[in-house]
Amino acid sequence: MTNELALSVVIPNHNYADYVGTAVRSALDIRWPNVEVIVVDDGSTDNSLEVIKAYADKITVISQANAGQMPSCVNGFRRCTGDVVIFLDSDDALHPDIMTEIAAAWSDAASKFQFQMRVVDARGNPTGSILPQYYSHPTPQDIRSWVTTTGVYPTPPGSGSAYPRSVVERIFNFESDFIDRAPDSYLIAAAPVYGDVITIPKPLVDYRVHGLNHGAHLELDDSRFAREVDLTRRRHKFFTEVASSAGMPVDAGALNRNLLFLCLRAASYSLRPDIHPIADDSAMQIASATFKALAFPQGFSQAQRTSLFLWMILALFGPRGLRRSVVGWRYVPTARPQWMKRALSLLRVVKKAPAAA
Repeated sequence: MTNELALSVVIPNHNYADYVGTAVRSALDIRWPNVEVIVVDDGSTDNSLEVIKAYADKITVISQANAGQMPSCVNGFRRCTGDVVIFLDSDDALHPDIMTEIAAAWSDAASKFQFQMRVVDARGNPTGSILPQYYSHPTPQDIRSWVTTTGVYPTPPGSGSAYPRSVVERIFNFESDFIDRAPDSYLIAAAPVYGDVITIPKPLVDYRVHGLNHGAHLELDDSRFAREVDLTRRRHKFFTEVASSAGMPVDAGALNRNLLFLCLRAASYSLRPDIHPIADDSAMQIASATFKALAFPQGFSQAQRTSLFLWMILALFGPRGLRRSVVGWRYVPTARPQWMKRALSLLRVVKKAPAAA
């Protein structure tokens, strides 16, 4: 039965003429008998449409007035027919065996298949980084437990997931006042409610970092963190609404056990307390919440949790001149000093080395 699965790849595009052709070719090159590719050009003002229409005999092309990424994905989804749907960012690229791997892991109980992403630069050259890094292979039961107690689970960005069509339908049709530009805000948040999140721990997508893509920052924007704190709070509210509708209990205070959220909260408070979106917040409250959160598993090793807490202390209580550098070390890879890059490179080599007999 899995050999009969049809895959739909929906590619929203806006002014990525330099990359969209690679994304389309990667979808067409998937080694699977039934793949449809739908490209939604969202009012591009560059020559994106010219690039896209070069494949018009092999793909479905939708050209629309600029509306944003989320409406583009919804529009593309309405035109697709596959059993499995991947929303591929137009600056990313799929690997040829991706559907073979999904079929091998197939479960009718699945709500999401997630896989690692190989980070590449603007020219498509691998940087040596893989995301996300898994301390251990998370099971669907792990993810369900983590998301109900902390509101978070290890997940790649949008292109790193595939969804059964029926799950996308339920999530896109869920009525909520939550509004965000990115479809993965909805899909990643709600997927654990509707079934098993199945993790395939191997890179099956190239994630391109070129400085223009949302989320892949090459410079530190101090005001960014206030926006991300606000978005994370609204996204968690959306998740709790979906969970409540399905009878899934979510622990009160789960978000304040979320180490990734607490790091954003610390960065926002430390760099721009004047626009920090949490009223009456304080460094001590953030540090205290983080210390308590260390006791809750959420996909990090003990060493990773300890290092996050130490980073938090420096970001909140370090000398004023050091705080911005500390935040940059975590959120902007190009801001890391050479000694840190060498240490991280050495750590990757050590992790890959075979265990001693």
